[in-house]
Amino acid sequence: MLAVMRNLSATGILLTILRIGLGFFFLITSILKISPEDLGATADFLTRSDLLPEFFSMPLACIGIMLEFVVGICLIFRLEYRGATIWGMMMTSVFFLLYAQAWARGLSLSCNCLGSAHEIENYPMDTGARLLLVGAMLLLMWDSRRNAHIARRKAKRFDFSDA
Repeated sequence: MLAVMRNLSATGILLTILRIGLGFFFLITSILKISPEDLGATADFLTRSDLLPEFFSMPLACIGIMLEFVVGICLIFRLEYRGATIWGMMMTSVFFLLYAQAWARGLSLSCNCLGSAHEIENYPMDTGARLLLVGAMLLLMWDSRRNAHIARRKAKRFDFSDA
């Protein structure tokens, strides 16, 4: 009953909208990147960030797209919510760090965002957008931890030793 009442609060409604919105964002982004051209553009982004050898780019691009898909599905349907927020937090943090280090090093990268590959011209804006994603995932991670604490508190032990 308490969980239902909490979800009817303004905070619960806003967190639910944020969770479902980010879930659809990650799901749509991953689906749009599945084509061979977009997968190649994602691998090219990783190659041009100049952090790892080139042969790691394609496997990391595939893993990143699969991770976006899984996190998106889990957030939409609230499946393994805590784990999805942790993976989402790690994923958005890595992308934030990739953009921030490219900006600091003066690299020229292209973004393969929402099905459109374009050259990054405004690094402060793109890095800020990634920072907002990190903040949103941090909020959902806090919500998942709070929900886990409420669920643990409600657990009861039954003693059947007299039966």
